[in-house]
Amino acid sequence: MPGTVRLQLEVKAHADPALARRTAEVLCERLRGEPIRNRVEVISFHGEACAVAAADGISSRLVIWADYAPEALANWALRTGVDGISVEHFLLTERLVQVLRDAGLSLNTGTVNHPELLSRVLEFAPDAIGTDRPHELRADAETLAALALST
Repeated sequence: MPGTVRLQLEVKAHADPALARRTAEVLCERLRGEPIRNRVEVISFHGEACAVAAADGISSRLVIWADYAPEALANWALRTGVDGISVEHFLLTERLVQVLRDAGLSLNTGTVNHPELLSRVLEFAPDAIGTDRPHELRADAETLAALALST
């Protein structure tokens, strides 16, 4: 949904996949009947948590910190109903982005706080960029766009 502000809820369960699954199940239960449900996106490093949310009709995004086997990753996401992948900015490559886009998956990137990183990340045209400094990064993006237009 372009232009729609989404609320990302992250399921964290360090080294405990069963806890990640149960947390996602409880999250889905709590969101049933809530008007905000269609604007929520569950994100997690745990694929099982994302699959649980997707099976319950809630948008989900797997967060990855690896760039291997992108075709297998895309196939898994499509099979389980996961809508997108969030890739740490330093792992973005043309091949990885192309495979995910060809599969119809949305692409976000992890935390970008500096203009030098932003410039590189924007080359991959992610759907969203995570940041700890949204106002400053927006100003950086506008400056980069102005510079690109002037050259």
